[in-house]
Amino acid sequence: MEINYSGKSALIVDSKLEDLGTLRQILSRIGVGQIQVASSVNMALSLMREFSYDLCFAAYDMGKGEKNGLQLLHEANAEYIFPSSSAYFLIVDPKDAELLFGSLENSPDTYLSKPFDQAKIRQRVEKLLRIKDAIKPIEQLLDEEHFDEVIEKAEILAKHYPGLNVVLQRITGIALIRMRRFSQAKALFLTLTEKRSLPWAEVGKGIAYFNLGEYSDALSSLNNVVNQQHICVEAYTWLARTHQVRGELELAVALMRKAVMLQPTVPSLQGELAELASQTEEWEIAKGAYQRAVRYARYSIFQSPKYYFGLVRALIQANTQRLAEIEDDVIRILEDVVLDHPDNQEVMFRAKLINCDFFRMESDTSRLQQMLQQTWNFYLRMDLDSQCKWLDVMVDTASDTDLDDEVKKRRKELTRKMIEMEWGKANYAAMTSFRSGDLDRAFQMFGRAHELLPSHTGIALNLVQAGIEKAKRGESALWILLSVRDVLSTVNFGALPTKQQQRYKVLFKRFVEQYNLLVQPQEVPRNDPLSQEL
Repeated sequence: MEINYSGKSALIVDSKLEDLGTLRQILSRIGVGQIQVASSVNMALSLMREFSYDLCFAAYDMGKGEKNGLQLLHEANAEYIFPSSSAYFLIVDPKDAELLFGSLENSPDTYLSKPFDQAKIRQRVEKLLRIKDAIKPIEQLLDEEHFDEVIEKAEILAKHYPGLNVVLQRITGIALIRMRRFSQAKALFLTLTEKRSLPWAEVGKGIAYFNLGEYSDALSSLNNVVNQQHICVEAYTWLARTHQVRGELELAVALMRKAVMLQPTVPSLQGELAELASQTEEWEIAKGAYQRAVRYARYSIFQSPKYYFGLVRALIQANTQRLAEIEDDVIRILEDVVLDHPDNQEVMFRAKLINCDFFRMESDTSRLQQMLQQTWNFYLRMDLDSQCKWLDVMVDTASDTDLDDEVKKRRKELTRKMIEMEWGKANYAAMTSFRSGDLDRAFQMFGRAHELLPSHTGIALNLVQAGIEKAKRGESALWILLSVRDVLSTVNFGALPTKQQQRYKVLFKRFVEQYNLLVQPQEVPRNDPLSQEL
């Protein structure tokens, strides 16, 4: 079947304008109808948000300190602005190409190398477009999240096109992971890796093992990818997470430091490094990683207040003996987070809270009282849901100050209102059940409250605590601990106030201990003080 190039659109992304121009001429001669160009990843993302492309040609090397062509694919996929049915060509030296295809979901379809050759490019484009045309219905179903149909139709299509079997199994594996059918995903990836070396299948297998709580096997699979020096964000991220949930935080930090050396412009890698370093109290590492996360996430889907707040808290902890010297930096970062997240009242409130914490650490009673009053006035102007959500943190911040009694009075008023809200009602029922020893109902209701208000850190930690206590009884212990692990992963440790950070650390330690007891049973200490906290 003849390909109608005049109906195709293409985006070329390269910081080397001469090479960009050469490729544009070649595509024009081939007959591609619409061609647009970008000299940076951020420029390309802006275009992708406005236009849809059949073909994307992106240079891997976009210059020192700049986002690369592999990261463009990662961010475009995260924003869902580059359909699976479109073709992605990475422009890279052939000797490096095999190291860039280890990702399960964020690998390019194929690569091109410089200097450009028109005949080779046309041949490579035609081959890929024919494959894309054959599997287009399945990739569209994947984008639309009709995962059962993806699996069903991939099996049928594999019988018609046996040469595309591996491609179709990869799509099936992605669908299984997204559906959280990890046992089936593990079986599929095991079959694939028994027959040949497929780094992306090793990554998929590692993700499946992790989610099933089979951490030793996860480390084995993911290390296979990393040891081959594959530049794969997912491999490093899941490897670090595996070490983390095993309680091996120092190993996780060391691993993520290696990862960011390979991919320094990936904000998610920098952010995970910063979070881990905050947990190990390596504040200089955390501070630097948060700074880079803020920089590279700005104006992308990865931009998040958690990086700014984590940065401020790491900066303060790294300079506890000279707080006066960093005050201007603290103020600037808090101003930046407010400016970069306009119209977000919770961001403004959290910025004020950190200012209060800073002045408290400086023992500046006058400015603490002034900022606390501003924070309290702002809190009272927030909507009722936000006041209820941030009530406990407001109470902690006002503790032992002139506002203490006033805030506690408001707490009594809001407690009655919270019970009228669905999440508040569930949280109250869970607290009552926990205190009466009904851990089954406590875990269930904390889970309901967390489902209704997943951004409430206090509820998340309550759910974790109830889960750990319930897991001690042994019934469905692995499933409960895996649920606890997933809740802990949603908490942004570095941005938490000190009191919540301390509670997180205690709970995380107990989670690791309980998992180890499950896989290597030993004597359980009695009179656990953690059970008295709620």
